[in-house]
Amino acid sequence: IDMALPSIERVPVNFSQHKKMWIYGAPFSGKTTVVDGAPTPLNLNTDGNVKAVTMARLPIKDTMEGRQKKLAWDVFKGAIDDLEAGSEFKTIVLDLTEDIYDHCRKYMCDKRGWEHESDDSFKAYDIVRSEFLRVIRKLVNLPYNIILISHQDVSKDITKRSGDKVTKIRPNIADKIANKLAGMVDIVVRCIKDNDHYVLSTKTSDVIFGGGRLTSLKAVDVPNCWESIDAMYATVTAQERTETHEAPTEVEEPTPTTNDAVDANDEVMEQLKTALANTEVSEEPKRRTRRTRN
Repeated sequence: IDMALPSIERVPVNFSQHKKMWIYGAPFSGKTTVVDGAPTPLNLNTDGNVKAVTMARLPIKDTMEGRQKKLAWDVFKGAIDDLEAGSEFKTIVLDLTEDIYDHCRKYMCDKRGWEHESDDSFKAYDIVRSEFLRVIRKLVNLPYNIILISHQDVSKDITKRSGDKVTKIRPNIADKIANKLAGMVDIVVRCIKDNDHYVLSTKTSDVIFGGGRLTSLKAVDVPNCWESIDAMYATVTAQERTETHEAPTEVEEPTPTTNDAVDANDEVMEQLKTALANTEVSEEPKRRTRRTRN
């Protein structure tokens, strides 16, 4: 089969069309609530914790079709196939990612006749991991905003060179998988409940898992709301346009705009930090009513 090579022209950097994110945090830190404000979201839900949000949800669990049991992994793959065929949703939320991995390993063990991966320890773990990442990669590549959600794990301590022990903060999934997932998304964001404030943190360090491709986005703590996420992407887009002297391009979903100047990132982030300082939240983050966009 003949395959035409692409043009030698460089392709403009564009993070604004679809957002690809991985959000993690402790229970009750606002992970699901923040994506309730996303455009037309669908929650592929594994744990049933969607009572406090308004978004559409599809339970990912073992079901019965007549007398035949359909495993949750098959339900999940079927949902991806339906989304690939097209839908009116704009944002797909995977809630929780580690539960989906457990459904995958259960499916593969059932298919291979294992009680556990250790039954075939030389290759079983790789087989399960490859199947999981293959399907997640298919999900992330769909033309929607894709938001992966995970709980945070603080059970591991590491010893610094000074001899001090510190707690490692990371998503609740194996390191090999976490590193692969982080490579599929634009940015990893942590949800934090700080006293009575709910924030999104892009900060990362040797002990805090994070990072991403939005390299011009500075590490900050911002209010836990979808508008903050829009502003993050808008800031990066404005900075890149400034550096490449490109004219703004129209996108389907409008996002907050910034002045087309070199200090666009600083300006927006200062506004976000000011908003955080002036925000007093004494209860679970409030759901935001999505505005109808013309």
